[in-house]
Amino acid sequence: MEVEILTTNLNKALSYCERLTKKTSNLPILENVLIETEGNFLKLTTTNLETTIRWWILAKILKEGKVTVPANLITNLSSLISSEKITLKEENQNLLLLTENKNVLIQGQSVEEYPIIPKIEKEISYKLPVEKLIEGLQQVIDIPSPSQIRPEISGVYFSIKKRKLKIVATDSFRLGEKTIDLKEEVKKESNFILTQETARELLNILSYKKEGEIICYPNPNQVLFELLMEETSHPQINLMGRLIEGEYPKYQEVIPKKSTVRIQIEKEKLANQIKEAGLFSGKILEVKLTPQVKEGKLKIFSQSPDVGRSKTYLPAQIEGEELEISFNYKFLLDGLNNIKSSEVILELSGEEGPALLKPVGDESYIYILMPIKSS
Repeated sequence: MEVEILTTNLNKALSYCERLTKKTSNLPILENVLIETEGNFLKLTTTNLETTIRWWILAKILKEGKVTVPANLITNLSSLISSEKITLKEENQNLLLLTENKNVLIQGQSVEEYPIIPKIEKEISYKLPVEKLIEGLQQVIDIPSPSQIRPEISGVYFSIKKRKLKIVATDSFRLGEKTIDLKEEVKKESNFILTQETARELLNILSYKKEGEIICYPNPNQVLFELLMEETSHPQINLMGRLIEGEYPKYQEVIPKKSTVRIQIEKEKLANQIKEAGLFSGKILEVKLTPQVKEGKLKIFSQSPDVGRSKTYLPAQIEGEELEISFNYKFLLDGLNNIKSSEVILELSGEEGPALLKPVGDESYIYILMPIKSS
């Protein structure tokens, strides 16, 4: 193998691909990047067996071939090269990095040891808007938590139906749902659960483009997300991920159909006061909210015998009955931080029923939060 390539293009691709090799593994070969020629392109591949990234770079192919070397080492070396172009040359399973004033050799491993990446069928495809997908993933990505008993809630649920994509995540204490409009009505609906790790890598890959569309190809046990090059229809980035088996919970049943209290309040002020209350929230991270309908104020209270107490009143538009409800302040704060609007609506369905938090003027995102039950 011998190729000439722009150094900036190589650096950018390596910076994204190398992330997968940082995960701990019992297989040292997974710390490597597979570098190979394919037509007029240089293709980089990294995998941790659960998630795989492939990245194509337009290059001058002088000799075809492939090599695999430690991803961290070549990434660091490439980032230090100031030359505009770089030549990559395979020599006895090793890789030479050559410029006008540089000759560096990286010891490689046999490419036969590198895992075989399973093929993804492209029979069913969906075009998803990148900008909205980034926003949706950011709003749900931190919600799932690992669960061996219920592995299906460890991931991010994708539901594609008619002209809508719904992205959902839950840890059974809270739930986030983002609805994204699609340009065209899909011919066949699809549902799958992406691992949280793959969802994070998808979010990272999307940050490379930030707009346009990404193509999604779901398969029974895995999924492929593909970004195309701007100047051609050739793939630039492929992200493949293993899917979580099982049926996602019927989460729609948890979403409150009606509320006993509706509170509209300025988001930033509420978030700041929840942070303050959190300093006095004790071991169970409890803050108490009391909507005062007549006064038009929301009382925020927390106390700890070891620290002290905090009591704040915020002006708010409140409809409904008066009650007292407790939340895990970190979970409530996460929901507020996922919302971009200047004001939010908090709907309560009793002291022990689920609460619904959403932006004012945006029906595409909801955050469901279970209260701390009073003892």
